[in-house]
Amino acid sequence: MFSVDSLLNFLGKYKYFAMFGMLLACGLGLPLPEEVVLILSGLAVGWETANFWLASLACVAGILVGDSFIFAMGRYQGRRFLQSRPMRMLLNEKRQMKIHVLFARRGNAAVFFARFIAGLRIGVYAYAGQHGMSWARFLLLDFLGALASGPTSIWIGAYVARKLAEPADAVREARRLIHEGSYVIYSVIGLALLFAVGHWWWSRRGDRRGRGLEQKGRELPDGPPMGVTTVLSGPQIHTHDPGARRGEGFQ
Repeated sequence: MFSVDSLLNFLGKYKYFAMFGMLLACGLGLPLPEEVVLILSGLAVGWETANFWLASLACVAGILVGDSFIFAMGRYQGRRFLQSRPMRMLLNEKRQMKIHVLFARRGNAAVFFARFIAGLRIGVYAYAGQHGMSWARFLLLDFLGALASGPTSIWIGAYVARKLAEPADAVREARRLIHEGSYVIYSVIGLALLFAVGHWWWSRRGDRRGRGLEQKGRELPDGPPMGVTTVLSGPQIHTHDPGARRGEGFQ
């Protein structure tokens, strides 16, 4: 539907805006594989017509905005969105049932790894919204997934572009490399990111717990003076000081 040359011309003309816009459209259902846009962005980096970091920022931002729209539609429209004609064209009833089972079993993991499974991403994000996943959790998981796939695919595209001058050959070679090593590459990067975020969250939780205990310790009332016994008797409180009686004998 879209030729490599036409997409490269579009990227050359609008650069980072094109990267952002095409990936946003991919997230909304444009029949163009996300990885192709990422690889083409990498070719632009490899041919030194784009900056790697700016390309990565534009691509990740486009991915997040497109995914967030699908999540919001699932969250606020629910079943009506999933049963709409565009969604039924993208995902038939059988595939929607598979996605429902996948999300019910895997939850957070399904949202993270859906980025790497063609044809499931839109359905998983819509189901995540429908089933009440919080915005913060969804954005974190989606950001981690985009961070694992986006810059990695761009880097592979740039690497191939420096070796092959023909755009169509470069795209084919980059896709071959991604498909051969995608599960290993993305899994390692994804697990590393999840571990880093989990460690950070656990550390913050421990710090908050420690501060809470310290605060409670400050708020505890001071006990009675040493040698003074407090006796509860009915509704009244009597304090008995052994030294008080001894003092009375000297008066």
